[in-house]
Amino acid sequence: MTFPLLASAEDDIIFIIALGTVLLFAVYQLIFTSDGVRIARRDVDKAENESEFERRLLEKLDHTNGLLISTRNSLLILIILIVLLASLYLVFR
Repeated sequence: MTFPLLASAEDDIIFIIALGTVLLFAVYQLIFTSDGVRIARRDVDKAENESEFERRLLEKLDHTNGLLISTRNSLLILIILIVLLASLYLVFR
């Protein structure tokens, strides 16, 4: 059973423009946005009012933030690769 195409061959330019827009957005998100909220690095010396619990909590939050940022960047790179492959397929088929 064959399925009809969603668009004719002349409509490829619309898909290329849409894929280009997604590509530009993903590249902008990956390169030009900040990496998220970073917790300010503290000096090695502990402040007198900072407890051990607060210090460990801030370290864990910073580590979690780093994992979230790397996951976001990986997903954006995956989106860029998928869009590039789809664009190349539309252009060179």
